[in-house]
Amino acid sequence: MQPERADVVRSSDPFKLGDDRQRPWLIVSNDSHPFDGEQYISVAISTKEYDDSIPLTEDIWEVGGVPRQSFVSPWAVHSPRSEDFVAWQGCVTNAFVDSVVEVVETYLREV
Repeated sequence: MQPERADVVRSSDPFKLGDDRQRPWLIVSNDSHPFDGEQYISVAISTKEYDDSIPLTEDIWEVGGVPRQSFVSPWAVHSPRSEDFVAWQGCVTNAFVDSVVEVVETYLREV
């Protein structure tokens, strides 16, 4: 599987313990990533809502979706490899990805 920016894919979750170690991830990297096509930058998608969670509303989906109300967790960044992907779940708008990246940047910039 060769996902692109704005794709939502299922992959293993390094933050989970136990047998059910998968979750959906939003791909936020673009083709300028030095290992594009092999490794990606992604943020976690969760059914749990926290203060900084970003809702995945129906209007941001270009194709596909998730079965339950879900939220992007912009603080949960992961760099999966292409062989880690289990399934493609859909694609969200580029505008939504841009807004997620802006929030991720707030955790990285000096205030």
